[in-house]
Amino acid sequence: MTDRIDNGLDVLKEKLAGYLQDNGLRFSAERNAILETIYSMDCLFTPAQLLEAVSERQNFLVSRATVYNNLRIFESVGLVQKVLLDGIVKYDRGWHGNCSTRLVCTRCMKAWDSHDDRLDTLVREMKLRRFHMAGYTLYIHGLCSGCMQAAKRKKKSNRTKI
Repeated sequence: MTDRIDNGLDVLKEKLAGYLQDNGLRFSAERNAILETIYSMDCLFTPAQLLEAVSERQNFLVSRATVYNNLRIFESVGLVQKVLLDGIVKYDRGWHGNCSTRLVCTRCMKAWDSHDDRLDTLVREMKLRRFHMAGYTLYIHGLCSGCMQAAKRKKKSNRTKI
């Protein structure tokens, strides 16, 4: 599985390298560290969380401005997507293919792909007036099983205290 992830990351790096070359920009060590960190994360993240993760996971110091500038570039290339969740801008890895459904835990912010052929068919068959759909990303917000169990344990412990 790691080989598949590494190969996918190589494809994304090639896509980014082409964009950077076309726009007269370099593929710097900082960009590489940020991109690798993003694709090693399994949750939605804020720029501040990304900054912290780059220094922890890559043992690499980058500035806040570098993170924001690269997020803007990565968004232009389609490598990340901006997501508004409870009024807070977060980012998600953007390369899920043309059509994807993402499950997002609103407590721990973990995100993962969900594959449901019925939902995919339903979305693809939607009649969109004066609009041609090229793809979609559907975010379904809720609680993951780990967070639901933690909430149940907390509720149960609160009841025993009363």
